[in-house]
Amino acid sequence: MSILYRDENVVVCGPSGWEIIHDEPNGERWCFICRKRREFRYIVGRDPSPDDWYGPSPSIQCSVCKSIDGDCGFGSVREWEDW
Repeated sequence: MSILYRDENVVVCGPSGWEIIHDEPNGERWCFICRKRREFRYIVGRDPSPDDWYGPSPSIQCSVCKSIDGDCGFGSVREWEDW
């Protein structure tokens, strides 16, 4: 377990390592972080430790800037169904 973010009142912990178990192309579209059309990838990752608290986690990432949900803009969010 490692600390991902620390503020004077908040500490956010996350997995110490991350393993990609699935990676496939997801099409080209506008990245609001790069501000260009980029190829996006559907990636599923998990914490490889035996006490995996985080389970498999899907994400859509820009192949250039690696931002998660960079294709969601203007207040939109991506919601995933339970596995």
